[in-house]
Amino acid sequence: MELKAIVQQPLTAADWPVTIQTALQALATLGGGTKTQVAVLPVGATTLVQVEGLWPARLTLAGCRVAAPSLTPHVELWETPRPGQPVDKVIRKLIAAYVATLRDPAQLPAQLSADWGRVRAVANHLQALQAVCHRLRLEPDRELTVTLYGPVAAETATLLEAAGLPLVRREMMTPWPQAFTAESIGPIVLGGPKVTHWAGPAQRAAATARAKALVAKRYPQAVNPAFTKREQALVLAMDAPVDYTVFDLEFSSGNAREGWFITEIGALKVRRGRLVGAFNTFVKIPANLHLNLQSQRMTALDARLLNRYGQAPDAALAAFLGFVGDDELLGFSVRGGDLAVLRRQFALYPQPKRVLDVAKLAEDCGPMPGMPEVSLSKYRIYLGLNAVMAHGALYDALTTHALYAYLQGRPVVPAAAVAKVGQLLQA
Repeated sequence: MELKAIVQQPLTAADWPVTIQTALQALATLGGGTKTQVAVLPVGATTLVQVEGLWPARLTLAGCRVAAPSLTPHVELWETPRPGQPVDKVIRKLIAAYVATLRDPAQLPAQLSADWGRVRAVANHLQALQAVCHRLRLEPDRELTVTLYGPVAAETATLLEAAGLPLVRREMMTPWPQAFTAESIGPIVLGGPKVTHWAGPAQRAAATARAKALVAKRYPQAVNPAFTKREQALVLAMDAPVDYTVFDLEFSSGNAREGWFITEIGALKVRRGRLVGAFNTFVKIPANLHLNLQSQRMTALDARLLNRYGQAPDAALAAFLGFVGDDELLGFSVRGGDLAVLRRQFALYPQPKRVLDVAKLAEDCGPMPGMPEVSLSKYRIYLGLNAVMAHGALYDALTTHALYAYLQGRPVVPAAAVAKVGQLLQA
């Protein structure tokens, strides 16, 4: 039976494990793997899918034959696949779940940090097999290009060439060793219960303590303000400043009754890579508006805290702009977030080329592992800040600063950077 018929065979309630195993073994053979190391094994309430045979035991990287890294061999399949669906739909989900773990250092043990190139090569090989399955579903004249980031094994390139799939190679940043977990690799689960990461009691206590300790300060009005009331198109900065203010806004975004409004502002002033100033304030809820429930769960900021310890919106904004002064601003993914809420709440527009989006800069430099689903919280982990840092606008600003410093080849020491922020707040 040809490969297309094997990987698109409909599943039945009686023998779906055999159908999935047969299709996976066919893909293993196609990609130079070992089909005897591919199996579908019912174990209690779940099904273990052994996948290590999907990639070659030895990979050719930069002309050298190297052993594939030691990785967890299974994916846990919690739900019985729906009868009638083609087997390749399940296979593509299995591969996606495995690749999502391989490309996230926070889910990989520290001993794999030295083998990151080989780990990435395995992930790329799996994505190539996924692309082959996708190619078989398309019309013959439909064009499909495969873009792979980081090291690509010669076996992967050969697989794609044989399938008639053009390969585009892209660079990828190497993660810091701090990004990897000290734990052993956890189970890779497909179809398990979803986990929602809401702010816990510790984060709420930290936000309250920070709010109580803050003292409002006055700053002189900027000679060349970073924002204007004059409506204008957004023109982001393209240079790489050494002196700047990096900022982050927490805000509530809800429906028409709730509105969009800022709840916390954090900013750090940087001079030639050194942190020299810190700004943090909470902001009262505007009259007749209500705090979005999801925002409360994510940030641990509730109405009681904001209205008791926060500044009035106009006062908080004036203090922030005074702190920024004439600096260029750095933010993270600012277009649809921070700049949008400033425009909606205060009708403010950034001056042309005064704001640099570090998220866009990181993307242009080549994505960190985890792309394209990278968020500021992911970068916090990759940069080694997660274990030593609280959460909030000020510390998100520090993450943005650390990411920018990493991209400039001047990575910060996580614990030292957090301690410096604490000193600046107390000064």
